[in-house]
Amino acid sequence: MSNLLQISANEMKFLVKRSVEGLGFSPGDQLGAGVRAAACYQFGLANSAVIDAALSGLKVEVQAPSLVAQGAEWVFDAQGQSALVQAELGLGAALSHGANAVRIRNTSQAVLVAPVLMAWLSKPMANGQAQQAMALYFVHHSGAQRCLLIAANGKPLGLFQPTDNVVATDELLLRVGEEDIAGHLITDGADLLGWRERSLDQGILVDMDLVVRLKAMMMDSFVPESEASRNSGAGPS
Repeated sequence: MSNLLQISANEMKFLVKRSVEGLGFSPGDQLGAGVRAAACYQFGLANSAVIDAALSGLKVEVQAPSLVAQGAEWVFDAQGQSALVQAELGLGAALSHGANAVRIRNTSQAVLVAPVLMAWLSKPMANGQAQQAMALYFVHHSGAQRCLLIAANGKPLGLFQPTDNVVATDELLLRVGEEDIAGHLITDGADLLGWRERSLDQGILVDMDLVVRLKAMMMDSFVPESEASRNSGAGPS
């Protein structure tokens, strides 16, 4: 069993943010990655294996999911990019045009977009279409299908195991306005919120190997001290 280290969600956010920065991603991607990794950990939706796999799937040369098809279901290709960054660009584009279903293919760790959806719903976008419950379908790190139902106010209502398989391993599917999930309830919203509250007091347990990897990655974000770096505003490293 891996050694576990207890850290705060803020520490997780900082470590992931600086690691993504070290890879060369934009400031928006850096902050978004840190926030969603920490939030998913707090809600019990992700573990160290999920974050580790998401980091391995990052491709700095990819800028955004590409649109493949429009219709009853909007389809995007993430081009191999994990959902730690950029997936919300495709979701937002489709929702702003009134789409009721959005599928993103060729991605991984799709659950990591859940905090983005919660934030959107807690502060609704101008489009009234977005002010409805959302069902996020993804493949759990165990290999099983999962659906996270999020209320119109942004709070999680429950984590389900759907009766039917609706996504491939490298896909996510978002359905707007779907409130009755066909499947088995695994964890209700009260428990998800309870885990988050406990994590605020007790922190989160992270594999030591992941922390070591994050610290090694974030070192690439530090600028060596030089006359040029000082002139650009960088502090001592």
